[in-house]
Amino acid sequence: MKRTDLCICVFMYLFSAFFLFETQKFPEGARHYPHFVIGLLVLLTTVRMTDMVKVYFEEKRVENDVHVAFKGFLPGQFWTMFAAFLGFFALMYFFGFYVASVIYILFCLQYFRIPKKYMALVLLVMLVLTYFTFSWFLNVPLPKGEILGEFL
Repeated sequence: MKRTDLCICVFMYLFSAFFLFETQKFPEGARHYPHFVIGLLVLLTTVRMTDMVKVYFEEKRVENDVHVAFKGFLPGQFWTMFAAFLGFFALMYFFGFYVASVIYILFCLQYFRIPKKYMALVLLVMLVLTYFTFSWFLNVPLPKGEILGEFL
């Protein structure tokens, strides 16, 4: 059993519990999809945890693999993507979800030097997928933004 896997499983259980608690504030009809997703997370985490327990009973040890898990960690890349993540939320507040998503996706793909033809394909697929999933299938309103919300 690896220590990092154990930490991830514990985090996933806590994450699921937190969002299960938060979804209780939703109206009854709006709880079904979040409960389904949370149930899948708990099920997959439990499957992983079961496999880890089997390995533990076979080997009788917990491996500290933190040095292996963070081998090759690039702090500059991490902080750049973290800043982009925060920038996404700022852009979403002012300009709405779709504009912020386009800028964020383009920045990330450009930062990782993805070829232009794939950038266009990823951007198009993500926008179509987002639109049909949230606006059409789930009928969930996405943020319009403070600035663009005035015009829409």
